[in-house]
Amino acid sequence: MAKTQSAWGIEIGAFAIKGIRLERVGDEVTVEDFAYIPHAKPLTTPDVDVNEMTRLTLQQFVTAKNLEGVKVVVSVPGHAGLARFAKLPPVEPKKIPDIVKFEAVQQIPFPIDEVEWDYQTFSSPDNPEVEVGIFAITKEKIAERLSLYAEFGIQPEIVTLGPLAVFNAMTYDLALTDDHAPVVTLDIGTQSSDVIVAESGRCWIRTFPLGGTHFTESLLETFKINYGKADRLKAESASSKYARQMMQAMRPVFGDLVTDVQRSIGHYQMSHREKPIEHVYGVGSTFRIPGLRKFLGQQLNIEVQRVDEFKRISVEGRDAADFMANAVNFVTAYGLALQGVGLSRISVNLSPLGNLREKLWQAKNKWFIAAACVAVVGSAALFMRPVFESQKLEGSEATLAAAKNAINQGEGLKRQLDAAKNAGQAGALAANVQHLLADREIWPHLARDAFSATLSSGPDAELKATDAEALFKIPAKDRKLISIRDLSGNYAFNAESKKRTITVTMKVEFVNMDDKAGTYLDSSVGAWLRNNLDRKDVPYVIEKESIKTTASAQPVMVIASEAKDTKPADGAPAGGDTGGMPTGGDTGAASGAPSGGAPSGGAPSGGAPSGGEGRSGRRGRGGGGEVKAGGGMSGKGGASLGGPPPAEGTVTEDPAAAAEAPGADAGAGTDAAQKGSANLEALAPILDPNPLYPPGTKIFSGDVQFTVVIRETGPKPAEAGATP
Repeated sequence: MAKTQSAWGIEIGAFAIKGIRLERVGDEVTVEDFAYIPHAKPLTTPDVDVNEMTRLTLQQFVTAKNLEGVKVVVSVPGHAGLARFAKLPPVEPKKIPDIVKFEAVQQIPFPIDEVEWDYQTFSSPDNPEVEVGIFAITKEKIAERLSLYAEFGIQPEIVTLGPLAVFNAMTYDLALTDDHAPVVTLDIGTQSSDVIVAESGRCWIRTFPLGGTHFTESLLETFKINYGKADRLKAESASSKYARQMMQAMRPVFGDLVTDVQRSIGHYQMSHREKPIEHVYGVGSTFRIPGLRKFLGQQLNIEVQRVDEFKRISVEGRDAADFMANAVNFVTAYGLALQGVGLSRISVNLSPLGNLREKLWQAKNKWFIAAACVAVVGSAALFMRPVFESQKLEGSEATLAAAKNAINQGEGLKRQLDAAKNAGQAGALAANVQHLLADREIWPHLARDAFSATLSSGPDAELKATDAEALFKIPAKDRKLISIRDLSGNYAFNAESKKRTITVTMKVEFVNMDDKAGTYLDSSVGAWLRNNLDRKDVPYVIEKESIKTTASAQPVMVIASEAKDTKPADGAPAGGDTGGMPTGGDTGAASGAPSGGAPSGGAPSGGAPSGGEGRSGRRGRGGGGEVKAGGGMSGKGGASLGGPPPAEGTVTEDPAAAAEAPGADAGAGTDAAQKGSANLEALAPILDPNPLYPPGTKIFSGDVQFTVVIRETGPKPAEAGATP
């Protein structure tokens, strides 16, 4: 019977933690478990504490999944490491390691003793040349990543680069043979992208610093909104009415991406001219942006397929839909787990030798302890025997002194053993403190309290029901609606008071509260919290003095009923039903990418941002964002800041076609003129078709914050040296 092997592949991305557990029987694997846990905020969000945010998400992962007794394989992103490829001179196989080390010293731009590195040779029967891939990462970076895992009791046996894991996954899943045609996988991450080429069992990688965050930043700069809202807009771009305007804003990044991909593929083909590239696969959630895949395919003249499902692994039952929905994000974790069960084409391991030794020692720790105890007893017995045999020659006092000396030595050895045991459990206190979050009762209660406090504000009964007709009978200006836009918590442990606390933050949006907007949250949500501080059925106590509410006294937006009656909130631009959204592109687009400017004869005359010089530097976006009066968009594809949304059916998949869509003729000569800067901050609540926000709605926003002290009825933090 074939031996069964299991392994977890875990990738910590800038947007989420992804993990897959595979079980191997023979040469086939099955998915035993998986996890996709987004961070509360992307790690690329300005001012976010990356380490703390990662810890909170990793805590959720280890709480939900069992990693005990299973091999763990983790990755570091391609931009954090280094990959170099070279062709070796024809030499005897036994001399290859020495030549590779020489190449490593030449290729790695750091002192060789400051990096962890490994290599893989590539060869094929029909090609006498031997290629080598050299992969490295600085010891500082690898130590930082491993220490983060160690806080949660995770000790990976293998650490490799993310692009290598993608190569292993695609090679296995597509069942690529030793003579297959070149296959390109484009993995667009949050901060960077990897081009991975697989050809006849060989691997080639190039990483460039452009990723999903650059698309987000283009929306942020064009529409003058915060990072979180821009990231949500990007995620919703496929279904948004304003997809066309967002495509225009992201066009410069499309151009940069195509340029980098073309440069990468061209560089590879210069040294590998034997076979043309026939297949390109897209990996990463950025490929959900509408039109991106089609646009890349047109520019590369190759069909680009998005990895929406796997051919050799699947999940059955109620979790199948979740697994399929995130397949495009699981490729790296898939490849990591394959390496863990021994089915990877590349087996590079950048884990420090000391880390492997430590894991081996911990695995054998109980045997060493038992052996040490036997040694203590044995050494004492061996020492005592000649003492007793010499009793006839020595007095009783000498015998007693010798016995005491043996006992003292034994106790000294025992103390050394205890010290070694405690040292081997260093970090247990920190790990146990984090494990306190494993109390599953706390988070559902917090969410329930947040919703109960919100509903206590007295929204219309029809808004809490499902009868749409009853809802629409309420005039827009009279609808009382409140919703939670964001709910997050910050866990803390006070070593002195031994208290565990969670500080909860709620971001709230409410409508039509003109006369009492400034005090609305305190008198409703805040009052509910103050009246429910200590309840026996809740595993925590709310600190009264921690309850704080803030709310805007003026609406952040008023949705106009007609263009002529547009009533923007303070700081928002006034405008009619033409001349709203900026539609111009970037005049510095790369060759082969769509032009940044709008085509003549069909573009608005005043919709493009002005005041800048195109792009500043490689990734920066210039332009002051000001929209000149007199222009705008009209016709089928138009949109306005103050007027009604565009007609249904105007979303185009291809961003290049967005600028050439019929009906986007100039709006010159209209009576209404756009003034001020285009500000999408006010539009964000209505980007999706939402009947709850019809014309006439006044939208306010606010924050509610409170701290809870967890009752000491569950597991308590361990003292230093206690068993994790």
